[in-house]
Amino acid sequence: MSDVRAEWDERYREAHGGHHGSLWVSHPHAELRAIVTGLPPAGAAPRRALDIATGDGRNAIWLARHGWQTTAVDFSAQALAIAREHAEEAGVAPEFVCASILDWATDDRFDLVTVTYLHLGDEPIRALLQRIAGWLAPGGTVVMIGHDVDNVAAGGHGPADPAVLWTPALLRDAALGAGLVVERCESLLRDAAADPEKPDEEGASVDTLLVARRP
Repeated sequence: MSDVRAEWDERYREAHGGHHGSLWVSHPHAELRAIVTGLPPAGAAPRRALDIATGDGRNAIWLARHGWQTTAVDFSAQALAIAREHAEEAGVAPEFVCASILDWATDDRFDLVTVTYLHLGDEPIRALLQRIAGWLAPGGTVVMIGHDVDNVAAGGHGPADPAVLWTPALLRDAALGAGLVVERCESLLRDAAADPEKPDEEGASVDTLLVARRP
């Protein structure tokens, strides 16, 4: 794990000092934004969000700017240093936590949990959804978006190892096994111009989307 963490720290460090200044695009994921915007309005209390594998904070910052009390977790200290810079520039202050999400513990409960492009094996993903189900408040929503197993054949960027790529069948089964109600679970074809890793490329990418709710 320490080698993987060091690799990601270096990727963020190099990207931050490069031409684009960031490893990912700065705006939030479009599908995530649309789903969250469509959630029922909040009551009197601020809604709480947990952004898992936040990277340099693009989704967490957008959530905080739209009134969510946001906690953002990533295992890369370098990513979080950049995220804090971006949050300060945006005038918001999510709580950034440096930890592996499979080890992190909290007693907090969240109205929304978001996961974008976190690629682990099947069993860790199932374990993660079990943890997410416990972190969700009753009625809370989890949104997961990641590279689909068909992404490689489509020519999309991202991991090439099918063992860490997602399928709707995997996420649906894992969500149901965690006691969640599945509202959407499907593959999405998208323009590579919106790809968070290679925004200047042309072509298509395939993602897996899960939207599920705690009863």
